[in-house]
Amino acid sequence: MSLRTRLALAFFLLAAGVGLASLLGGYLVFRGLVERDTAQDLAETAARVARALVLTGGGPRLAQGEPFQGSHYVFGFRLFQGEEAVLEGGFLPQEGEAWRVLRTSWEGYRLEVYLRVEEYARALRSYLQASLLLLLPLLGLSALLGYAFAGVLARPLEGLSEAVESLSALRFPPPLPPARDRELARLARGFNRMADAVRAALERERLFTRHASHELRSPLAVLRSQLEALAAGLLSPEQALPRLEEAVARMERTLEGLLALARDEKDLAPLELSGFLRAYLEPHAKTVRLEAQGPAWVLAQPALLERLLDNLLENALRHGAPPVEVRLLVRGAASGGHPGEVLLEVRDHGPGVREEDLPRLTQPFFRGSGGKGLGLGLALAEEIARRLGGGLEVENAHPGLRVRLRLPRWRDEAA
Repeated sequence: MSLRTRLALAFFLLAAGVGLASLLGGYLVFRGLVERDTAQDLAETAARVARALVLTGGGPRLAQGEPFQGSHYVFGFRLFQGEEAVLEGGFLPQEGEAWRVLRTSWEGYRLEVYLRVEEYARALRSYLQASLLLLLPLLGLSALLGYAFAGVLARPLEGLSEAVESLSALRFPPPLPPARDRELARLARGFNRMADAVRAALERERLFTRHASHELRSPLAVLRSQLEALAAGLLSPEQALPRLEEAVARMERTLEGLLALARDEKDLAPLELSGFLRAYLEPHAKTVRLEAQGPAWVLAQPALLERLLDNLLENALRHGAPPVEVRLLVRGAASGGHPGEVLLEVRDHGPGVREEDLPRLTQPFFRGSGGKGLGLGLALAEEIARRLGGGLEVENAHPGLRVRLRLPRWRDEAA
């Protein structure tokens, strides 16, 4: 049974329960009113009979015309002395008819008064029949409305179910629209975030496998050719060892870069960037010049920043020319609740790159016109900048190439 059918059935049963409870409650109230009126009418009739009875020397008798004159009730009575009826009058109960009886005493006699209640019973039956005839179409209407309402409730769940099936087959559905209900809106937002996370993880996996298969093919071919030459006696171990070491080193660098791209680390902490740069660049003091404004606080990971700077400096030293300059600037001082940003620039004084190659420098394995290196340095730097909440810009500095890292400024007076 589908969820929509279960919801419709639940709505129908609820409506049926409420309707039957209302019908039963109304019937009990109406029957109570009828019973009260019947008891009052019977008591009034018994009083009329008692007032009409007179006791004479010959025994009890009715006054002439009483108690039936002006009465609109169908009733009768019997007056008993012991077990013998000594007087009776009016209509007496017959088989199959509805009567009520009231027993009382009168002047040492036992008086039984009978009141016909066919009209009362007919009124109860009419009320019950009318209520049932009204309830049945209402139940049918509630079933139709319940099915339609259940469809409205189940429609977002059906959309979510289709989206989950698509996601399980790695066919990414469009984002679910926001729902009006708070719970469904929260569920839709959670699914959209999950789909984005799965898409990002899959993209990282595809990036890793695609580029790993492409980039590892060359060093693996070198390893195979050198090993085959060694096995055939064409090369001595001394001749093959440098090529083997170079191929293994290239594979290690490639895997390190790919793993850094595939890793998703978000453990960031406040870091004072000017002091960090001075400590990091101390071994490179002869080849790299530092110009820093301070203090410059950012949220970062020292390991990620070191990886980023390694790639930027390696790129500047390999493809550019000295001197290599590193500048740290702070823009937009904290005011109006906006902390500003921190700029970290690495510039060389080499030939730069062609303008048409600038947009592609941060693509993995793009080597430009020179064709040196792995083409992962700036791609790694851009990925790290993104994970730190910033961005990377590349431009020709005439002369040289300038790579600018933008990071959001973090400032805490207690830091």
